[in-house]
Amino acid sequence: MNSNMPRKKIILDTDIGDDIDDALALLLLLQFEEAELLGVTTVFRNTCLRARLAKQIMRLAGREDIPVYAGYGDALACKTDKTASFVQYTSELEAEELRPDNVDADNGEEAVDFLIRAAKLYGSELTILAIGPYGNVARAYQKAPKAIARCNLVLMGGCFYEQFIEYNVAMDPEACDVLLRADLPLRFIGADVTWQAQLSREQTQAVLALHSPDLKGYCAELVRLWKKGCWFDPVLHDPLAAYFVLDESICEMEDVWVEVALAEGCTRGMTVNMDHLFKYLEHKTPGKHRVSCAKRVDAQRFIGIFLEKTFALH
Repeated sequence: MNSNMPRKKIILDTDIGDDIDDALALLLLLQFEEAELLGVTTVFRNTCLRARLAKQIMRLAGREDIPVYAGYGDALACKTDKTASFVQYTSELEAEELRPDNVDADNGEEAVDFLIRAAKLYGSELTILAIGPYGNVARAYQKAPKAIARCNLVLMGGCFYEQFIEYNVAMDPEACDVLLRADLPLRFIGADVTWQAQLSREQTQAVLALHSPDLKGYCAELVRLWKKGCWFDPVLHDPLAAYFVLDESICEMEDVWVEVALAEGCTRGMTVNMDHLFKYLEHKTPGKHRVSCAKRVDAQRFIGIFLEKTFALH
């Protein structure tokens, strides 16, 4: 990566605490001088508790200057259980200093307003990196469409080259639909690509063996907590999206006409590559808004960078 490149202003929107990849994405961003992390917003279900976990990672990184706002716990079209805990919970997250930066901790609109203020202030210099369901980002667009349209939107989610209902979209399909219909310059790092960035058993064991009182050791402990209830090794879904913001060469992108299935049934939440659906046509269907989707990834190069930067493993 070119050290002379300007720093990227980033806000991370995350459902940290469930799958381990959100915490690992935040850890990765904190290792790069090129990443100017302006703040973190949390989304979906217990966003206050999620914010506490993000604050703890910031504290251990010595970055308590970075604000963390608890966003909306409800999906755009339905309520969720906002009291639910998560597998990476530990009692130390109840500490007073880890309280979210919201004036009203239960007011998700403060996170939305934070996104809008940053979009108005920085415009195209800002990247909103959404690695959870898209409820906060969709609400920000609905409230201030011109401001959000000016900034860069990188979203981990969807699946565009195989039939797979990806979690972030499936948990709030209406939010994804709002963004897809808004004619925004979206860039998706989809699950069909991110699943290629999975740690091997040996790499996972090396992370699990790390014990230290610093940020690296804390994140290794989060991996241990997550691994107790998960049979597979970590997949770097969200870290790949985070790294893409800094180095777009890691993925090959393609412009795709995408629709999201909203009807109740087995396909709800599926992102459909409509160009593939109509691939018998000689040319792509004209007049359709297309979004940029990851088609290929240099997975081994990325995994090497990730392990070295986060856990100093080679």
